Amino acid sequence: TMSMSRSFALAFAVLALVAVARACQPPDCDRPDEGSCGNACCIMEFNFKTDTLTTKNGLQSLLSAGGPDGRYSLRPTAENPNGFGDLRPYHIGVDFIGQGWHTTKVHHYNDTINFTLKNVAPNNGTLLRAFSTSQIGGALGDSGQNYKNIISLIKALGANFGFTQKTIFGCPAPSSPFATN
Repeated sequence: TMSMSRSFALAFAVLALVAVARACQPPDCDRPDEGSCGNACCIMEFNFKTDTLTTKNGLQSLLSAGGPDGRYSLRPTAENPNGFGDLRPYHIGVDFIGQGWHTTKVHHYNDTINFTLKNVAPNNGTLLRAFSTSQIGGALGDSGQNYKNIISLIKALGANFGFTQKTIFGCPAPSSPFATN
């Protein structure tokens, strides 16, 4: 009957929302995004005191080893089938470009994380921009997973490098007027 179909649809919708709400496993799930990029995403910038080559090598090594949770992978770029592309010969303001994937623990969703590394004069530090987005279409909410994808890597890297961070787009901080909590 019609009411039974509606009840089933409602129950399915509630279960789907509960599943999505539990997609990100704490810690660092406190920055959910709800479709800022037409899909869930997070764009962050980090300033490191280390030069771009040292920072890139640390990030590439971390991704190659599976990252802090063993579910990251390094992806090929147009410039390098084995990791980060070296753009320094082109003098375009970005020294390195790279990409990684992360597979979530609960539902095994894949997310893409793009990276650019720029030299910051005069101290030869690094400005790292990281952009994580959910690969599956229709991921309006991410329960904080895209932020976690980035910050988990940066914390693992930053233990040796030290960093400051800034949110560029998506994944609002809990105190932000754009936060959903």
